[in-house]
Amino acid sequence: MRVVFDGTRAIGVEYRLAGTARTVRARREVILSAGAFQSPQLLLLSGIGDAAEMSAMGIAPILHAPGVGRNLRDHVDFVMAYRSRRSDLIGFMPGDLVNALRSSVRYRRERRGVFTSNIAEAGGFVRSLPGLDAPDLQLHFCIGILESHGRKLHANRGFSSHVCVLRPKSVGRVSLQSADPFAAPSIDPGYFADPEDVETMVRGFKISRAIMESPVLAPFRGKELFTAGVRSDDEIRDVLRRRSDTIYHPVGTCAMGSDDDAVVDSQLRVRGLDALRVVDASVMPTLIGGNTNAPTIMIGEKASDLIRGIAAPAPLYADAPDSAIADAVPEPQ
Repeated sequence: MRVVFDGTRAIGVEYRLAGTARTVRARREVILSAGAFQSPQLLLLSGIGDAAEMSAMGIAPILHAPGVGRNLRDHVDFVMAYRSRRSDLIGFMPGDLVNALRSSVRYRRERRGVFTSNIAEAGGFVRSLPGLDAPDLQLHFCIGILESHGRKLHANRGFSSHVCVLRPKSVGRVSLQSADPFAAPSIDPGYFADPEDVETMVRGFKISRAIMESPVLAPFRGKELFTAGVRSDDEIRDVLRRRSDTIYHPVGTCAMGSDDDAVVDSQLRVRGLDALRVVDASVMPTLIGGNTNAPTIMIGEKASDLIRGIAAPAPLYADAPDSAIADAVPEPQ
């Protein structure tokens, strides 16, 4: 429910079990790993954040840290989908239950078939404009019709393409709706707050549609869902604003740095406090140009070394001449 402090030192956490509030103490330090939404929520509930806003919620401030919950960044995503008559796509049509049972038997016997699929069968990184230093869009191709994160199911089979903005300029925020630790936080992702993100996504929409409407997919492509008839840039902007959503990469709400808005330092310790670290994607000060899974694993591994006091290894090839490095690194195939 919150971190417990003795002055400015974290000494434990308060939690609820079977309806009873309990406290567990920490001999060394407390580590928050609740993610980009709930790590800042827990800090705010514990009195770490914007002092005026916490006081308005009836929470006694321990540390004025206005950066807590700010700087929310996420990859905004748009899904384009088409129906298809192919029987090897994911769907919820009559007879699909029988197909699912057959596929499960095949998977158990052969480790083959639809149950081996990760659903997002293909992907790519593309530049929306020539001359960009790095890709600014990511595509995912899925063997099913996806709507509302799978909450809305379609009786038809089909396939879909996602496109997301890799380096968005828009920034959102996580804040408290209530001092109740079991109430959901207020999450404003701030999607498309910066008009440049909208224009990047317009280009991404056109690239995604060009792939989906390519001749190679023509034999399998049926009715276009969600975006049929959308052609002009204004129509694209409208459907983007109505249907874009998260691709599950929120970061930045307990950002690492040395400026006044930074929440944690380079050791992942909450600045201004003792014995409290944050170890999750919320410490990333900005988004990377891709999925956040591997970097978050790396943050956990690095934090493990920091907590145990293990020194960082020497840089690879640190003292080698350039020619030796060139010889050691194989040419890409």
